[in-house]
Amino acid sequence: MLIVVFILFGLIAGYVAGGLFKSSGKGVVWDLGLGVTGAVLVGSLFSHIAATGAAELNTATALVAALTGAAALLTTFHGLRDTRYRRA
Repeated sequence: MLIVVFILFGLIAGYVAGGLFKSSGKGVVWDLGLGVTGAVLVGSLFSHIAATGAAELNTATALVAALTGAAALLTTFHGLRDTRYRRA
């Protein structure tokens, strides 16, 4: 059930990133896909950490973990793809 929450949060983060990074990237589908991938990766990692008893996983912490993972992956992707600031 938690994977569905991570996917939804990843879609939201990907949609928001599509508005933030207008000129760089490959489009909405890439943004949504990368958002979901980042959210699921970090969300599942945090879920495994929470299973060891180090932290309690509730909706608020799942939201933070998913959005952090999606934002990190999207920022990295767009930062590497943006050619406006590279030297010629």
